[in-house]
Amino acid sequence: MNEYLIKWILVLFWSSVKYLFGFLIALGSPPHFSFVELLIANVGGGMLGVIAYLYFWEFIVKLWKRWRKPKVKEGIKMTNRRRWLVKIIARYEIYGIVILTPLILTPPLGTILAASIESNKWKIKIYMLASFLTWTIGLYTLHEIFGINLDEVIGNLF
Repeated sequence: MNEYLIKWILVLFWSSVKYLFGFLIALGSPPHFSFVELLIANVGGGMLGVIAYLYFWEFIVKLWKRWRKPKVKEGIKMTNRRRWLVKIIARYEIYGIVILTPLILTPPLGTILAASIESNKWKIKIYMLASFLTWTIGLYTLHEIFGINLDEVIGNLF
């Protein structure tokens, strides 16, 4: 297969699972993407993930309710990370989830949390699209301003 096609597939996959990895792959290794290709691949991959997880989660919940008997809730062990996440969700609702999804929460977790708060799927999709676009443009701008060579950064990490 062509290296270019393989890179597109990798960026789409990683952007739908862990957005930041997809961004680093798109900018880091050759063949290099132009800004428009980077935007399409990263945002497209992120949105493919959001759509897949949004409808897959609905399917899982339906199956869970059908086959699982409700049991008495015992409580959840609270860790500092969960406590922080609950504060963000309670304070900023879907907006906080959407802002944190690309870099911290990952698209699967962010989509599931957003779906548990908001029932309007179009609203979730539009907000996630805006978040992915904003983060991609912002990160690319930082990359261009500071001139960081991501080949070296990725090479040092792995």
